[in-house]
Amino acid sequence: MTTRMTAAQIDAAEAADILSPKQAKAMRAELVAAEPTASPKAPAAPSDAVIGNEDNLRFLRSFGDVFIGVGLFLLALGVSAVVALLGGGPIFLLAAAGAYALAEYFGRHKRAHFPTLITAFVFLVYVQTGLSSLGFMNGVTAALIAVATMAAFYARIRLPFCIALIAISLLSLLFTLLAKIMPDMQYSQFGFALILSGLTIFTVALLYDIQDTHRRTRFADNAFWLHLLSAPLIIHGLVGLAVLGKTDMVLNILPAVEFSQTDAAIILVATLVITVMGLAINRRALIVSSLGYAGLAIGFLIQQTDADIGSTLAITLVILGAAIVLLGVAWHPVRNQLIRVLPQWRVFPPPYVPLETAPQT
Repeated sequence: MTTRMTAAQIDAAEAADILSPKQAKAMRAELVAAEPTASPKAPAAPSDAVIGNEDNLRFLRSFGDVFIGVGLFLLALGVSAVVALLGGGPIFLLAAAGAYALAEYFGRHKRAHFPTLITAFVFLVYVQTGLSSLGFMNGVTAALIAVATMAAFYARIRLPFCIALIAISLLSLLFTLLAKIMPDMQYSQFGFALILSGLTIFTVALLYDIQDTHRRTRFADNAFWLHLLSAPLIIHGLVGLAVLGKTDMVLNILPAVEFSQTDAAIILVATLVITVMGLAINRRALIVSSLGYAGLAIGFLIQQTDADIGSTLAITLVILGAAIVLLGVAWHPVRNQLIRVLPQWRVFPPPYVPLETAPQT
Protein backbone atom coordinates (compact mmCIF):
# COMPACT_ATOMS: atom_id res chain seq x y z
CA MET A 1 0.00 0.00 0.00
CA THR A 2 1.29 3.44 -0.89
CA THR A 3 2.30 5.66 2.03
CA ARG A 4 0.13 8.65 2.92
CA MET A 5 3.04 10.52 4.43
CA THR A 6 4.43 13.54 2.65
CA ALA A 7 8.08 13.92 1.73
CA ALA A 8 8.58 16.41 4.59
CA GLN A 9 7.00 13.98 7.09
CA ILE A 10 9.25 11.18 5.88
CA ASP A 11 12.32 13.41 6.28
CA ALA A 12 11.24 14.36 9.81
CA ALA A 13 10.55 10.73 10.77
CA GLU A 14 13.95 9.66 9.48
CA ALA A 15 15.68 12.49 11.34
CA ALA A 16 13.90 11.42 14.54
CA ASP A 17 14.98 7.79 14.01
CA ILE A 18 11.35 6.69 13.68
CA LEU A 19 12.15 5.35 10.21
CA SER A 20 15.36 3.69 9.18
CA PRO A 21 17.17 5.05 6.12
CA LYS A 22 16.09 1.96 4.19
CA GLN A 23 12.43 2.44 5.10
CA ALA A 24 12.56 6.15 4.27
CA LYS A 25 14.14 5.43 0.90
CA ALA A 26 11.42 2.89 0.06
CA MET A 27 8.64 5.31 1.07
CA ARG A 28 10.13 8.11 -1.03
CA ALA A 29 10.23 5.74 -3.99
CA GLU A 30 6.52 5.01 -3.46
CA LEU A 31 5.77 8.74 -3.44
CA VAL A 32 7.63 9.27 -6.71
CA ALA A 33 5.83 6.32 -8.32
CA ALA A 34 2.43 7.62 -7.15
CA GLU A 35 2.92 11.12 -8.59
CA PRO A 36 0.88 11.79 -11.76
CA THR A 37 2.78 12.34 -14.95
CA ALA A 38 3.05 16.01 -15.74
CA SER A 39 4.50 17.98 -18.57
CA PRO A 40 8.10 18.94 -17.93
CA LYS A 41 8.70 22.43 -16.65
CA ALA A 42 11.60 24.66 -17.44
CA PRO A 43 14.02 24.83 -14.53
CA ALA A 44 13.84 27.99 -12.48
CA ALA A 45 16.58 30.51 -12.90
CA PRO A 46 19.16 30.46 -10.12
CA SER A 47 18.00 33.88 -8.93
CA ASP A 48 14.39 32.72 -8.55
CA ALA A 49 14.85 31.12 -5.16
CA VAL A 50 11.33 30.70 -3.78
CA ILE A 51 11.00 32.46 -0.45
CA GLY A 52 7.25 32.51 0.26
CA ASN A 53 4.50 35.13 0.39
CA GLU A 54 4.99 38.89 0.61
CA ASP A 55 6.34 40.42 3.82
CA ASN A 56 7.67 37.11 5.14
CA LEU A 57 10.62 37.83 7.42
CA ARG A 58 12.99 35.40 5.77
CA PHE A 59 15.94 36.66 7.79
CA LEU A 60 14.43 35.12 10.96
CA ARG A 61 14.32 31.31 10.92
CA SER A 62 14.03 30.67 14.63
CA PHE A 63 14.70 32.15 18.04
CA GLY A 64 18.09 30.49 17.85
CA ASP A 65 19.07 33.05 15.22
CA VAL A 66 17.83 35.86 17.47
CA PHE A 67 19.84 34.43 20.38
CA ILE A 68 23.02 34.33 18.31
CA GLY A 69 22.28 37.77 16.89
CA VAL A 70 22.04 39.27 20.39
CA GLY A 71 25.37 37.66 21.25
CA LEU A 72 26.99 39.06 18.11
CA PHE A 73 25.65 42.54 18.88
CA LEU A 74 27.09 42.44 22.39
CA LEU A 75 30.36 41.06 21.03
CA ALA A 76 30.54 43.94 18.53
CA LEU A 77 30.03 46.48 21.32
CA GLY A 78 32.77 44.83 23.36
CA VAL A 79 35.20 44.68 20.44
CA SER A 80 34.52 48.34 19.66
CA ALA A 81 35.31 49.27 23.26
CA VAL A 82 38.52 47.22 23.24
CA VAL A 83 39.65 48.73 19.93
CA ALA A 84 38.94 52.21 21.27
CA LEU A 85 41.05 51.46 24.36
CA LEU A 86 43.86 50.32 22.07
CA GLY A 87 43.76 53.61 20.20
CA GLY A 88 41.16 52.88 17.54
CA GLY A 89 41.99 54.06 14.06
CA PRO A 90 43.41 51.41 11.73
CA ILE A 91 42.87 48.72 14.38
CA PHE A 92 39.22 48.79 13.30
CA LEU A 93 40.34 47.16 10.05
CA LEU A 94 41.55 44.15 12.05
CA ALA A 95 38.18 44.07 13.77
CA ALA A 96 36.55 44.24 10.33
CA ALA A 97 38.51 41.13 9.29
CA GLY A 98 37.09 39.32 12.32
CA ALA A 99 33.58 40.50 11.48
CA TYR A 100 34.00 39.24 7.94
CA ALA A 101 35.14 35.82 9.20
CA LEU A 102 31.95 35.59 11.27
CA ALA A 103 29.86 36.70 8.29
CA GLU A 104 31.54 34.05 6.14
CA TYR A 105 30.64 31.37 8.69
CA PHE A 106 27.07 32.45 9.38
CA GLY A 107 26.32 33.64 5.84
CA ARG A 108 28.05 31.13 3.56
CA HIS A 109 28.17 28.07 5.78
CA LYS A 110 25.07 28.35 7.97
CA ARG A 111 22.93 30.63 5.76
CA ALA A 112 21.69 32.22 8.98
CA HIS A 113 20.36 35.57 7.79
CA PHE A 114 19.88 37.47 11.05
CA PRO A 115 23.33 36.74 12.53
CA THR A 116 24.85 37.58 9.15
CA LEU A 117 22.88 40.83 9.07
CA ILE A 118 24.44 41.87 12.39
CA THR A 119 27.97 40.95 11.31
CA ALA A 120 27.55 42.57 7.88
CA PHE A 121 26.50 45.90 9.40
CA VAL A 122 29.34 45.73 11.93
CA PHE A 123 31.73 44.91 9.09
CA LEU A 124 30.61 48.01 7.16
CA VAL A 125 31.00 50.27 10.21
CA TYR A 126 34.46 48.89 11.02
CA VAL A 127 35.65 49.22 7.42
CA GLN A 128 34.38 52.79 7.10
CA THR A 129 35.83 53.79 10.47
CA GLY A 130 39.18 52.12 9.86
CA LEU A 131 39.66 53.52 6.38
CA SER A 132 38.65 57.05 7.42
CA SER A 133 41.32 57.02 10.13
CA LEU A 134 44.20 56.40 7.71
CA GLY A 135 46.16 59.59 7.37
CA PHE A 136 47.15 59.03 3.73
CA MET A 137 43.54 58.44 2.61
CA ASN A 138 40.93 61.17 2.21
CA GLY A 139 37.26 60.68 3.01
CA VAL A 140 36.16 60.23 -0.61
CA THR A 141 38.68 57.48 -1.28
CA ALA A 142 37.71 55.72 1.96
CA ALA A 143 34.03 55.91 1.00
CA LEU A 144 34.77 54.54 -2.49
CA ILE A 145 36.68 51.60 -1.04
CA ALA A 146 33.83 50.98 1.41
CA VAL A 147 31.35 50.82 -1.51
CA ALA A 148 33.56 48.40 -3.42
CA THR A 149 34.06 46.31 -0.28
CA MET A 150 30.31 46.00 0.32
CA ALA A 151 29.71 45.13 -3.34
CA ALA A 152 32.29 42.34 -3.05
CA PHE A 153 30.71 41.29 0.24
CA TYR A 154 27.33 40.94 -1.49
CA ALA A 155 28.87 39.02 -4.39
CA ARG A 156 30.34 36.59 -1.88
CA ILE A 157 27.57 36.27 0.72
CA ARG A 158 24.56 36.77 -1.61
CA LEU A 159 22.04 37.70 1.06
CA PRO A 160 19.41 40.37 0.29
CA PHE A 161 20.03 42.84 3.13
CA CYS A 162 23.51 43.43 1.68
CA ILE A 163 21.76 45.48 -1.02
CA ALA A 164 20.66 47.98 1.63
CA LEU A 165 24.19 48.07 3.08
CA ILE A 166 25.54 48.90 -0.38
CA ALA A 167 22.98 51.70 -0.57
CA ILE A 168 24.09 53.00 2.84
CA SER A 169 27.73 53.01 1.73
CA LEU A 170 26.73 54.87 -1.45
CA LEU A 171 24.92 57.45 0.68
CA SER A 172 28.09 57.90 2.72
CA LEU A 173 30.04 58.44 -0.49
CA LEU A 174 27.46 60.96 -1.77
CA PHE A 175 27.49 63.12 1.33
CA THR A 176 31.26 62.89 1.62
CA LEU A 177 31.51 64.24 -1.91
CA LEU A 178 29.02 67.02 -1.16
CA ALA A 179 30.94 68.01 1.95
CA LYS A 180 34.19 68.17 0.00
CA ILE A 181 33.02 69.78 -3.24
CA MET A 182 30.22 72.05 -2.02
CA PRO A 183 30.43 72.33 1.78
CA ASP A 184 27.93 75.19 2.01
CA MET A 185 25.45 73.55 -0.33
CA GLN A 186 25.84 70.29 1.56
CA TYR A 187 24.25 72.02 4.56
CA SER A 188 21.72 74.23 2.85
CA GLN A 189 20.47 71.50 0.51
CA PHE A 190 20.79 68.61 2.96
CA GLY A 191 17.03 68.00 3.02
CA PHE A 192 16.80 67.93 -0.78
CA ALA A 193 19.73 65.52 -0.95
CA LEU A 194 18.04 63.16 1.50
CA ILE A 195 14.73 63.30 -0.38
CA LEU A 196 16.39 62.62 -3.74
CA SER A 197 18.40 59.78 -2.21
CA GLY A 198 15.28 58.25 -0.70
CA LEU A 199 13.35 58.52 -3.97
CA THR A 200 16.26 56.94 -5.87
CA ILE A 201 16.43 54.00 -3.47
CA PHE A 202 12.64 53.69 -3.65
CA THR A 203 12.81 53.54 -7.45
CA VAL A 204 15.43 50.78 -7.35
CA ALA A 205 13.22 48.87 -4.90
CA LEU A 206 10.30 49.18 -7.32
CA LEU A 207 12.46 47.76 -10.12
CA TYR A 208 13.04 44.69 -7.95
CA ASP A 209 9.33 44.51 -7.11
CA ILE A 210 8.34 44.64 -10.78
CA GLN A 211 10.39 41.51 -11.41
CA ASP A 212 8.47 39.64 -8.70
CA THR A 213 4.90 40.90 -8.25
CA HIS A 214 3.93 37.82 -6.21
CA ARG A 215 6.83 38.21 -3.74
CA ARG A 216 8.20 34.71 -4.29
CA THR A 217 11.87 35.26 -5.10
CA ARG A 218 14.88 36.95 -3.55
CA PHE A 219 14.07 40.03 -5.63
CA ALA A 220 11.28 40.64 -3.11
CA ASP A 221 13.75 40.50 -0.23
CA ASN A 222 16.06 42.96 -1.97
CA ALA A 223 13.14 45.34 -2.39
CA PHE A 224 12.04 44.87 1.24
CA TRP A 225 15.32 46.19 2.63
CA LEU A 226 15.47 49.08 0.17
CA HIS A 227 11.90 50.13 1.02
CA LEU A 228 12.80 49.98 4.71
CA LEU A 229 15.66 52.39 4.01
CA SER A 230 13.96 54.77 1.57
CA ALA A 231 10.99 55.97 3.66
CA PRO A 232 12.96 57.45 6.60
CA LEU A 233 15.28 59.20 4.14
CA ILE A 234 12.32 60.89 2.45
CA ILE A 235 10.62 61.84 5.72
CA HIS A 236 13.87 62.99 7.31
CA GLY A 237 14.58 65.09 4.25
CA LEU A 238 11.20 66.78 4.56
CA VAL A 239 11.84 67.44 8.24
CA GLY A 240 15.26 68.83 7.37
CA LEU A 241 13.67 71.27 4.93
CA ALA A 242 11.03 72.22 7.47
CA VAL A 243 13.43 73.06 10.29
CA LEU A 244 16.29 74.38 8.14
CA GLY A 245 17.26 77.80 9.36
CA LYS A 246 15.02 77.46 12.42
CA THR A 247 17.49 75.67 14.67
CA ASP A 248 19.35 77.34 17.51
CA MET A 249 22.02 75.80 19.69
CA VAL A 250 21.55 75.72 23.45
CA LEU A 251 24.94 76.27 25.16
CA ASN A 252 26.46 75.57 21.73
CA ILE A 253 25.77 71.88 22.28
CA LEU A 254 22.11 70.88 22.00
CA PRO A 255 19.95 71.80 18.97
CA ALA A 256 16.64 73.47 19.78
CA VAL A 257 14.29 73.16 16.81
CA GLU A 258 11.49 75.62 16.20
CA PHE A 259 8.77 73.19 15.13
CA SER A 260 5.46 74.64 13.89
CA GLN A 261 1.98 73.25 13.29
CA THR A 262 2.58 73.62 9.57
CA ASP A 263 5.69 71.46 9.84
CA ALA A 264 3.72 68.81 11.74
CA ALA A 265 0.97 68.89 9.11
CA ILE A 266 3.54 68.45 6.32
CA ILE A 267 4.98 65.39 8.06
CA LEU A 268 1.51 63.85 8.54
CA VAL A 269 0.61 64.47 4.89
CA ALA A 270 3.90 62.91 3.79
CA THR A 271 3.25 59.91 6.04
CA LEU A 272 -0.23 59.57 4.54
CA VAL A 273 1.19 59.65 1.01
CA ILE A 274 3.76 56.99 1.95
CA THR A 275 0.97 54.89 3.51
CA VAL A 276 -1.12 55.02 0.34
CA MET A 277 1.93 54.15 -1.73
CA GLY A 278 2.72 51.27 0.62
CA LEU A 279 -0.82 49.95 0.14
CA ALA A 280 -0.59 50.35 -3.63
CA ILE A 281 2.66 48.40 -3.95
CA ASN A 282 1.82 46.04 -1.06
CA ARG A 283 4.75 47.02 1.12
CA ARG A 284 4.22 47.45 4.87
CA ALA A 285 7.95 48.06 5.37
CA LEU A 286 7.61 51.38 3.56
CA ILE A 287 5.11 52.52 6.21
CA VAL A 288 6.76 51.12 9.33
CA SER A 289 10.00 52.98 8.78
CA SER A 290 8.17 56.34 8.72
CA LEU A 291 6.12 55.86 11.90
CA GLY A 292 8.60 57.62 14.19
CA TYR A 293 8.09 60.99 12.55
CA ALA A 294 4.33 60.45 12.41
CA GLY A 295 4.34 59.96 16.17
CA LEU A 296 6.47 63.10 16.58
CA ALA A 297 4.01 65.18 14.55
CA ILE A 298 0.95 63.80 16.36
CA GLY A 299 2.56 64.42 19.74
CA PHE A 300 3.45 68.00 18.81
CA LEU A 301 -0.11 68.77 17.69
CA ILE A 302 -1.57 67.29 20.88
CA GLN A 303 0.84 69.32 23.01
CA GLN A 304 -0.50 72.50 21.40
CA THR A 305 -3.73 71.89 23.34
CA ASP A 306 -1.75 72.53 26.58
CA ALA A 307 -1.71 68.82 27.46
CA ASP A 308 1.06 67.76 29.82
CA ILE A 309 3.88 65.47 28.73
CA GLY A 310 2.33 62.32 30.19
CA SER A 311 -1.04 62.92 28.52
CA THR A 312 0.63 63.82 25.24
CA LEU A 313 2.65 60.62 25.23
CA ALA A 314 -0.33 58.45 26.17
CA ILE A 315 -2.69 59.92 23.57
CA THR A 316 -0.01 59.78 20.87
CA LEU A 317 0.66 56.10 21.54
CA VAL A 318 -3.07 55.29 21.50
CA ILE A 319 -3.67 57.11 18.21
CA LEU A 320 -0.59 55.72 16.49
CA GLY A 321 -1.08 52.18 17.80
CA ALA A 322 -4.78 52.09 16.92
CA ALA A 323 -4.07 53.35 13.39
CA ILE A 324 -1.44 50.67 12.83
CA VAL A 325 -3.69 47.88 14.16
CA LEU A 326 -6.68 48.99 12.08
CA LEU A 327 -4.58 49.29 8.94
CA GLY A 328 -2.96 45.91 9.59
CA VAL A 329 -6.31 44.16 10.06
CA ALA A 330 -7.93 45.83 7.05
CA TRP A 331 -4.82 45.80 4.84
CA HIS A 332 -6.03 43.48 2.09
CA PRO A 333 -9.68 44.71 1.89
CA VAL A 334 -8.53 48.34 1.76
CA ARG A 335 -5.82 47.53 -0.75
CA ASN A 336 -8.20 45.57 -2.98
CA GLN A 337 -10.46 48.63 -3.16
CA LEU A 338 -7.52 50.95 -3.81
CA ILE A 339 -6.09 49.05 -6.76
CA ARG A 340 -9.49 49.15 -8.50
CA VAL A 341 -8.95 52.86 -9.12
CA LEU A 342 -5.25 52.60 -9.94
CA PRO A 343 -3.84 51.99 -13.41
CA GLN A 344 -3.16 48.35 -14.21
CA TRP A 345 0.60 48.78 -14.05
CA ARG A 346 2.94 45.96 -13.17
CA VAL A 347 4.27 47.91 -10.20
CA PHE A 348 0.92 47.36 -8.44
CA PRO A 349 0.68 43.66 -7.47
CA PRO A 350 -2.59 41.78 -8.09
CA PRO A 351 -5.33 41.84 -5.42
CA TYR A 352 -5.22 39.40 -2.55
CA VAL A 353 -7.48 36.35 -2.93
CA PRO A 354 -7.86 34.20 0.22
CA LEU A 355 -6.85 30.57 -0.29
CA GLU A 356 -10.28 29.23 0.60
CA THR A 357 -11.98 31.42 -2.04
CA ALA A 358 -9.33 31.19 -4.72
CA PRO A 359 -10.48 29.56 -7.97
CA GLN A 360 -9.44 25.95 -8.35
CA THR A 361 -7.04 25.15 -11.18
